[in-house]
Amino acid sequence: MKIDKLLREYTALASAYDQRWSAYLDASLRMTFDNLDKLAAEQVLDVGCGTGQLLQVLAERSDTSELVGIDRVPAMLDVARQRLGQRATLLEGEAAQLPFADAYFQLITSTNALHYFPDVDAALREFRRVITANGHLVITDWCRDYLWMRWLNRILPWTQHAHERSFTLDELEQSLMHAGFKVQSKSKNKIDWFWGLMTVHVRPN
Repeated sequence: MKIDKLLREYTALASAYDQRWSAYLDASLRMTFDNLDKLAAEQVLDVGCGTGQLLQVLAERSDTSELVGIDRVPAMLDVARQRLGQRATLLEGEAAQLPFADAYFQLITSTNALHYFPDVDAALREFRRVITANGHLVITDWCRDYLWMRWLNRILPWTQHAHERSFTLDELEQSLMHAGFKVQSKSKNKIDWFWGLMTVHVRPN
């Protein structure tokens, strides 16, 4: 199963993940925080939080009262717990089955995780369910508008990776609108010769 492949891959990578992908992660965080710096939120959820880098920056930069991260890989969460201590609540779980009350989070983020979601539409509906009426959702992920990202989208399902699907910017915007969001801003960026990323900031419609 693809979930088993993802668990095996990222359990093995967890301890070295931040160092191995440092430039890519730094660029992803910069693109995400370009949309977060002026947003105030008391309850924040990071979906696919991995090793907790984004939550760490939020803990250091903001007065957010509740930081929550959810990820399906226990080994990645172990690294996040070492990084964050008591500053965030970290849970194992799936994006399409969020264990939270309706309209609870004022800000939801997801960085470099969307292409692993088995059911993106279900995940986006869950984001819409747990976000407040005046909340914000910021997603950064691979962008299939770029050549190498199109190549990865074709080749990864045939390798050991648990890749599901990457989106073009327009496809992601349409999926978000279908889930009940309206776009506030969107951008895409070729961060080096290989990686092409996009960020979309939306609010409930």
